[in-house]
Amino acid sequence: MNFLSCLLMFAALALLYLLGVQLINFFSLKKLGTFPAAPDYPFVSVLVPARNEERNIEKCVQSLCAQDYPNYEILVLDDGSEDQTWPILTRLAQGKANLRLLEGRPLPADWAGKCWACHQLAEKAQGEFLLFVDADTVHAPAMLRTVVDAARFYQADLVTGLPRERAETFGELLTIPLINWGISAALPLPLAFALPAPFLSITVGQFLCFRREAYARIGGHRAVKDHVCEDMALGRLVKAKGLRWRLVDAGPVVQCRMYTNLREAVDGLSKTLFGAINFRLGLVFLFSLLLAVLFCLPPWLVLKSIVVPLPRALVGQAGTALVLAFLSWAIASLRFRLPWYTAFLYPLISGLSIFIFLRSAYLTLTGRVSWKGRRLGRPKLRW
Repeated sequence: MNFLSCLLMFAALALLYLLGVQLINFFSLKKLGTFPAAPDYPFVSVLVPARNEERNIEKCVQSLCAQDYPNYEILVLDDGSEDQTWPILTRLAQGKANLRLLEGRPLPADWAGKCWACHQLAEKAQGEFLLFVDADTVHAPAMLRTVVDAARFYQADLVTGLPRERAETFGELLTIPLINWGISAALPLPLAFALPAPFLSITVGQFLCFRREAYARIGGHRAVKDHVCEDMALGRLVKAKGLRWRLVDAGPVVQCRMYTNLREAVDGLSKTLFGAINFRLGLVFLFSLLLAVLFCLPPWLVLKSIVVPLPRALVGQAGTALVLAFLSWAIASLRFRLPWYTAFLYPLISGLSIFIFLRSAYLTLTGRVSWKGRRLGRPKLRW
């Protein structure tokens, strides 16, 4: 058996495993809106950090003001925006008693911008629950009620939700599905919920609902103040402290459009992907190799066989891996309501993802990562 045949056999076995994980997660990842009504609805603080968000902030704040929840406040912090974010906020705040605006203090040298903004918001919040949402999210009126239902049902210290990620351009369809596929296939959720290991967690910074006591116990955003991927770091801290973390599908009540074109998406993911795996360079190479073997090699061999004759057995193995890979991406697309044809793009998505992984590591380790006009710090390298 030659080397290529061994690689394809490995790819088929790995894809069968991933399909098994995805099927488990398909039914284990509960949707907001499907939980029993909570016995009570405590005071909730909705916290929105905003920097240069003139494109998104109005829809976000208006959707938060329209919640059908009986007892909540909205705090929005303008983090030194250089666009029209603050004028828009001051207009929106007129006549809204539960909407409070904060002007951010200057960024300390040893803090990442978003962590500093969230820390200031938490200082002013009064709620029993602290719900951090990104400024590019839009919320259905039932959002607050459904997340409290989930938190009460799970008795969770942290509920994090994956919004419905909107991808409207071809460039977005080549990047955003990686997030959805990764969450659906990364780890079996029942195992992650049952075991205390911190690395068995996925936390989505667009939607983080903490019980206030738990947030204080882990040290809040101060504990991860210089981390470029603070959401994943917070999730690991929750589990490390023996607290209860849960991941839900927030898609029925929360939508988000993170980027509007390919360049934005590549830059945004380059900022966060290396941090999401805790700056471990070995994992960058491992994940890149897996993406190449599972999702790039089989379709390449099938296409090559059309032009250059290859052994029939090898082409059959490549075809089997190709079909399994397509099913894997189709399940993720179906589960997270992406366009039906997204699954056909998986070789291109995977190839671009390899580039983004390597770019993220390079830019981070050389101190060249910046976001919204701020240069991010260089982390300690881990293998």
